[in-house]
Amino acid sequence: MKANILKYSLLTAIALTVFTSCVGEDDYALPAYKDKVVITAQTPFKETFEGHTEGSGSNEVAVTSGGWFNANIGTGNRLWHVRQFSNNKFAEFSSFYSNNNQIDETWLITPKLELLDESYSFSFETQVRFYTNDNLSVYISTDFDGTAEGIETATWTPLNTFISSAAQDGNNEFTGSGVISLDEYSNSTVRIGFKYVGNKSTGETSTYQIDNVTIFEN
Repeated sequence: MKANILKYSLLTAIALTVFTSCVGEDDYALPAYKDKVVITAQTPFKETFEGHTEGSGSNEVAVTSGGWFNANIGTGNRLWHVRQFSNNKFAEFSSFYSNNNQIDETWLITPKLELLDESYSFSFETQVRFYTNDNLSVYISTDFDGTAEGIETATWTPLNTFISSAAQDGNNEFTGSGVISLDEYSNSTVRIGFKYVGNKSTGETSTYQIDNVTIFEN
């Protein structure tokens, strides 16, 4: 299976330096991640995509920063990208804009998340548009190596989450996933993957949007 991939280095953390700036309530800055994000009560992981560059129309700007891993390991080459609507940014994917006879298996995977000896939870929001079928699923892994090939060799455990479906199509509202316990993953390093599988030729083309991805200590 052909792997199409954008790989980007994690942002370098800035140490022993203090910046001062005037930041308005509408300004956002991406957090600086090293090899992994240590989740504590004071430092949850929260991705709103507001600090990412969004695309417009046929111009798709892939999610490339913040430590995310973005790859299409199907026969297509499009990736999860950032869109904006009503002053809100989010990650989006739909096979509607892919070529015929190409199968998308597109993964958007969080940075490494180090969970300590505490109780943790995970939540996110989804919105679906132009629903045709359930294209999106969510998984967690403790052994993903950060490569396209590694997606297929890693062990991915499905997470029991609520994902928007036909009933939410067109409501113009993001729907919460519910709070998913990660307690069994305490004292381990994990990555959470959003997997979209679609095929324009067979009409499997729902548009899925993801926002407010949060991992936090209870």
